[in-house]
Amino acid sequence: MWFRPDGSGTAVEEARPMGEPMPPFDLSNTEFWTSLLVALVGGGGVGAIIGAISSRRKDTADIAAKACDILTDSVIKPLREQVESQEEQIQHLEVQQRKYFALAEYTRRLFHWLGQFCEITDPAFLARHPKPSLPDELRGDIMPESFDKEGQ
Repeated sequence: MWFRPDGSGTAVEEARPMGEPMPPFDLSNTEFWTSLLVALVGGGGVGAIIGAISSRRKDTADIAAKACDILTDSVIKPLREQVESQEEQIQHLEVQQRKYFALAEYTRRLFHWLGQFCEITDPAFLARHPKPSLPDELRGDIMPESFDKEGQ
């Protein structure tokens, strides 16, 4: 830099000789900073930076959504299928249990009927062949009304 010969005191840049190349980034040059600022603001550099930051956040959200989908598909979905399968098994077992109770009730009534029949046809039959007692471990299933009375 040099000052004008007229003494005005303003600085003027020294002209470079024709053969000397200009350095690519002269950080002390105000024109460089002005050009850089104009390029960033006018050329979309700030928008690109903001876009990159928001894209990174969007990528993070996409990654979280994919992780949630993977978790749903690999963990939660099989658990739901298992629960549905168990519900079907429970319903099947409840149907079987109702059939068992109906069969036990029918068998009990049938044997009471046979006991009465034996008393009518041969009254001494029951004296010779007493009715077997109901085992205690079956009493709650076969005859729940007596279990409730005796259990209290």
